[in-house]
Amino acid sequence: MTFFASPAAAQDAAEDGEPFPLNCEDGTKLTAFFSEKDVAVTLADGAKLNLPFKSDDPWVLYSDGKHQLAEKGDVLEWTIGKKAPTLCSPEDDDTPTQFDEPVAIDSLDLPADKANPDAKHVVNCYRFKGFMVKEVDLGEVGAEKLAILPETAKCVRDDPEEKPVKEDIARYFLGTKGNLVFFQAADGWNGGMPFVVIDTKSMKKLFEDSFEGEDFQAINVDGANITVDYTRTYSADCSLYLDGAACAQKLNQTLGLGTIAKLPECGPAYDAEKKRTPDYAQEIEQLPSVISYQATLKYDGKAVTITPRAGETTCRVPD
Repeated sequence: MTFFASPAAAQDAAEDGEPFPLNCEDGTKLTAFFSEKDVAVTLADGAKLNLPFKSDDPWVLYSDGKHQLAEKGDVLEWTIGKKAPTLCSPEDDDTPTQFDEPVAIDSLDLPADKANPDAKHVVNCYRFKGFMVKEVDLGEVGAEKLAILPETAKCVRDDPEEKPVKEDIARYFLGTKGNLVFFQAADGWNGGMPFVVIDTKSMKKLFEDSFEGEDFQAINVDGANITVDYTRTYSADCSLYLDGAACAQKLNQTLGLGTIAKLPECGPAYDAEKKRTPDYAQEIEQLPSVISYQATLKYDGKAVTITPRAGETTCRVPD
């Protein structure tokens, strides 16, 4: 495989003040934001790390002691602890996203915390037509603050005019579509990423759910009507492995699966987990199943309906 990530590419990203999305050979996806002193890394589950600059001899190295991003010649190499390094290449810039592009992105560095000097404190302000989304990141899991302000508001930590986002799920900014703002949880759960959608005009939550993957497949807004296509994760209250037909019937009624898309085979996932921890085989069989399937969410201004679409379905044991 040919890799194009290089020190020069990273330097260009730093000079442009832009995130540097990376795909790694072991399946890891991360986004690196380079500066002269460190690199801020965001993992696929939303976790954020700050890796200080360590050395440029014999290669450029960023590390917090456990996580390491090294520029070696024409490649970037990602390492966690004692795991084998994996080579990473930049994502295709032409990869489509369903979210709106910001008009501008401003950042304000905050003073470091003496108790945790390696944590990068920053205010990120994403400006869209008519409003701004502010994320105050103190280097911990989940943003310290999320707020909505006018598009032309100053990018500062605290503003008396801001409208704070108070939904429990909302811990990181995910993207916008029209006047809607999507926020995600601080961590993934059962293979999916919980998300919530806020209307910036009313500051009300419209709906929430959990999606799998890097992005939504389609987001359409027509007045009060919203349609979202995505890979949905659903945590059942029964075990397809243990309860068989009874659980399948319950999930078919609950999710509408069965004709448009079939329920997945759960045996391989449960058998693999039982093999990994044989002392807990009985307990594993009783664990409720987690189903991923192609879904369409429709919101008509009052209620939400979620229906399955034809496509792949998968099963896993809960985290």
